[in-house]
This record gives sequence, C-alpha cells and structure tokens, in this order.
Amino acid sequence: MRRDDELALGVSVPGWSLPIASTAVAVVAGSMVHAAAGWIIVMGVLCLLSGAARVLGGPWVSAVILVIVLVASDAAPGRTAVVIAAVHLLHVLGSLAMAVPLGARVAVSALRPTAVRFAIMQAAGQAAGALAFLLPQGRVLPAAVVLGALAVLGFVLGALRMLRAQRAHGYAASSEPSVGGPS
Repeated sequence: MRRDDELALGVSVPGWSLPIASTAVAVVAGSMVHAAAGWIIVMGVLCLLSGAARVLGGPWVSAVILVIVLVASDAAPGRTAVVIAAVHLLHVLGSLAMAVPLGARVAVSALRPTAVRFAIMQAAGQAAGALAFLLPQGRVLPAAVVLGALAVLGFVLGALRMLRAQRAHGYAASSEPSVGGPS
C-alpha cells in the first residue's frame, strides 16, 4: 500500500466517539438510577477526560459509582437491570477506547463480534439479575446460597487441578524442539 492509497472500510466511526459514547452511557444510566447530580457530573467528566488521559479509567470508575449508587439505595429489579447493562457497556466501551486511538476509524463490521458477545453476556447477566430477586428475603439460609458456595468451591478445586496438570505437563520432557530449548 502506498501513501496516496485509501483503505475502504465501509461504514466506520471515529475513535474519539468511544469516550463520548461511554460518557453518554454513564450519564444516562446515572440519571435512570437516580444518582445525585454531583455523581452524574463526576461520571461524565471522568469518561470525557479518559478519552485524552486513558490512565484515568473513567468508564470503570463510572461503573463503580453506579454499583455503589445501586447498593446504597433501593435495588429494584429495573434499576438493577439498568446497572447490569451500563456496567457491562462501560467496560466494553472503555476496553475499546483503550485499544483504539482517538484519531483512528473503526469499521462497524469489525465491532460485530464484540456486539454479539455483549448481547450473549447481557442475556446471561440479566437472567442472573432477575433470578436474584426470586431468592427468599430474611435470615433464612436458602438452598441457592449453599449451592452457590458449592459451585464456587468446585470451580476453585477444578482450577487448582488444571493448574497442577499444566505445571506437570509444562515440566515434562519433550521430544519436540522449542524456541527456548537447547541449540
């Protein structure tokens, strides 16, 4: 490709639109969960500034603020659904903004796999959020809590087993040459 050649991307969006989109998501979600005006302003400013100063992590700080606002107030099913969607979307937009320079253009077709993963994970997250409201309230230890603890224990034990197997396999003598092997 030469300097005068143009690359046909099709429909594309500028890289600077990602921090603006995260600002819009943070401000709208903050308004929907009835966050204080000061927190909404902080989320908006941090998301905008994180476009130029990526180290600020505006989308992730905004996500934390949204969760704190939800926990500090009434966690109604609608508010919980909004926070689940906003936190996930802020994470996706923040991650994309970290990888895409402000002056670049992103082909919309390149965002399709990300959008599909987002939709799949949203379906799972929203279902889990809805199921959480079906748990009994009070001081009773429901079976779901016990099953959840057993699931976490099983996950940890499975992960430890996989790590041990990987470690044993990693130190096994190999007949195939490798990059770091003897020369």
